[in-house]
Amino acid sequence: MGSSDPEALEAQIETARAQLAVTIDAIAERVAPKNVAAKAKSRAKGIVVNPDGSLKTDKVAIAGGVALAFVVIVVWRRYH
Repeated sequence: MGSSDPEALEAQIETARAQLAVTIDAIAERVAPKNVAAKAKSRAKGIVVNPDGSLKTDKVAIAGGVALAFVVIVVWRRYH
């Protein structure tokens, strides 16, 4: 990169711009709300569904228990 030739410098700058554009596009794709939601959905499904499509009953029971505890706490706090 020690070249002082203006045309070579311009070519290097254009290459850097193109690489930066690709990087920015990749980042934008990664953080797009649709993609973030799809990834979260996939992770959540992987937690409660076996590869064969059946439910992981132990995980579902835990999630149900947590949801029930949350509802009980909210109702209790509302009326006490």
